[in-house]
Amino acid sequence: MKTGVTKEWAITMAFSVLVFLALGLGLTWVNIERVDMAYELKRLQTEIVAQESLISKLEVERNTMLTPERLRVLASQYGLTQARPGQIRRLGAAGEELASPVIKAAPPAPEKVAKKKPEDCPPSKVMKKAPRSKVAGPAGPEQDAKRKKST
Repeated sequence: MKTGVTKEWAITMAFSVLVFLALGLGLTWVNIERVDMAYELKRLQTEIVAQESLISKLEVERNTMLTPERLRVLASQYGLTQARPGQIRRLGAAGEELASPVIKAAPPAPEKVAKKKPEDCPPSKVMKKAPRSKVAGPAGPEQDAKRKKST
């Protein structure tokens, strides 16, 4: 019996070393991917928390903007009042007029408060109104000619 290194033993050892090396590299690669995924998960969780915080802030702002008192003040600034009976019409999908539900008559509108003059209002509150056309759509040359004659 020979006590030296045989060819089969050397091939087996080389193959074993290559397998262990491949397994070690695979394990290292999987560990690196796991760490990368952990960082990505942490980043996404932080982003979710930030988005949830933004959503809650925006909900508070929306609720503040839609308070009935604020809407009443804005409506009075723009001269808006409650709709009188018969002003609201409901239309179906095909464009036909539907029967309106019974609506309690609105109380008579209070007398209009004297409007502020533009010089009494701060510049941010002064709004210039654009002239309105009675014809819907873009103005053609005929409407332009009529408008020029009337001015």
